[in-house]
This record gives sequence, C-alpha cells and structure tokens, in this order.
Amino acid sequence: MYTLTEVEKSLIYKINEILNDFEGFEKPFKNHNGDIIIRKKLIKKKANDSSILTNIFKEMIKNDVKKNRV
Repeated sequence: MYTLTEVEKSLIYKINEILNDFEGFEKPFKNHNGDIIIRKKLIKKKANDSSILTNIFKEMIKNDVKKNRV
C-alpha cells in the first residue's frame, strides 16, 4: 500500500477539518493514482417506497386489463 507523505497527511487532515462542518461525506483518502477521494455517505432508502410504487402500477395495469375486456 502507498505511504502518505507529510504534506499529503497535512492536506487530508485539513480537508477532514472542513468536512466536519458538513454532513453526508466519508473521510477523504488518497487512491493509487494520487487522487484525493471524497465520497458521499450512502443513505439507504426504505424498500417500502419502491413497493408502494410497484403496487400503484399493478393497480393501473389491472384496471386497464378490465377496461379492455369489456
């Protein structure tokens, strides 16, 4: 694994200080290409939202099939 220089450590530390004022970001890190990566935290959405939407479409399709049979 790549070892950070003192300048890189200092830079990442200062970025961390700034990110402490903001929610929703992971700690920065340096990748193998030398880029400093700051990722947003993943927020899991409730699966219930997608099932509600699925049920709405099911009802719409069911109603359309009934209309076409008449």
